[in-house]
Amino acid sequence: MEKLIPCRFHVEVGAVLKSEGLRTTKQRLEIWDELCDTDEHRDIESILSDLKKKKITVSRATLYRTVDVLVKHGLLKKIVLSNGKTLYEHNRKSINPKHDHILCEDCGEIFEFFDHNIAVIEDKIAKKLNIKVTKRVHQISGTCKNGNCSHSNT
Repeated sequence: MEKLIPCRFHVEVGAVLKSEGLRTTKQRLEIWDELCDTDEHRDIESILSDLKKKKITVSRATLYRTVDVLVKHGLLKKIVLSNGKTLYEHNRKSINPKHDHILCEDCGEIFEFFDHNIAVIEDKIAKKLNIKVTKRVHQISGTCKNGNCSHSNT
């Protein structure tokens, strides 16, 4: 069934696109919907592939342009891994924006976590330095202790 009333995020995405001089097209909203359909961290190629699997035709240029605008306005998070690979994840306000990542260097799996103590420490340091935090990036990389990347016990 087609949505008759635009969802709150479509309205927000539309406003962001308009502020950048871009039209709010069906393709761009489908890109946003695809990005929000999963909590996985994906690169441009896998996003494009997933769109194609759903028979949604989007040019690579439109995808890159839309993703860049969404990152610029904080609706999408860009994660650059230590190996140079770039991944993206949605930043819907319904998820906890203060989460961190642990990357398994053996298999590439990314785990998200939140620890209130980290946020408290960050706030304490910022206050001590008289700095207003406008962006936070915290990524931990490591290798599996048992060497076989069996993350089923997490």
